[in-house]
Amino acid sequence: LSLSISIHSQPALWRVFSYCLPGLPRPTIRYSGPPEKDFFFIIDEINRGNVSKIFGELITLIEESKRISAMGVENQGMKVKLPYNGEEFGVPDNVYILGTMNTADRSLVQLDAALRRRFRFIEMMPKPELLSAENKNDNKTGVDLEKLLTAINERICALIDREHQIGHSYFMKVESLKDLRETFQYEIIPLLQEYFYEDYENIDRVL
Repeated sequence: LSLSISIHSQPALWRVFSYCLPGLPRPTIRYSGPPEKDFFFIIDEINRGNVSKIFGELITLIEESKRISAMGVENQGMKVKLPYNGEEFGVPDNVYILGTMNTADRSLVQLDAALRRRFRFIEMMPKPELLSAENKNDNKTGVDLEKLLTAINERICALIDREHQIGHSYFMKVESLKDLRETFQYEIIPLLQEYFYEDYENIDRVL
């Protein structure tokens, strides 16, 4: 595995990489002047692991008031000394961490209060309007997909809770009745079976 990164925050950004992914080969780092860009770590389903243990000392360092300056301003923020190589490590103020969470899956680890304080939370609910005739003109099913998804989710909210609603993405590629049948057969119905633990009476109420 080779890695080449063009960064503006000197070795600081690489240290974030190496801290999160021990053993990753050191990249060829090209410096290109002032930090004119922001950098993002996108972590899908961030709560699938023990987030507090995964982040470790980063829990403190990612606080806004603890960030070091990407511009090289001295005595700003906080640094720690890494135990395995003795280098000083801090998180630059132009590095952002974005994480997605599936709050409907109760088997996943919930974020503790200390970690929650370091993130802003944006709820992303299903958007049936994206399936409307105005937004999805490839729908040849003869079925109003927007109303269909809205009705299904209203029933799921009544029978379980709002966090188990079905996302609009299931229907975004539906163009024909065949697509719609396969979406229900292979995706929607198996999901409802999991939601209702094979309780077909409630599955029937949703459908």
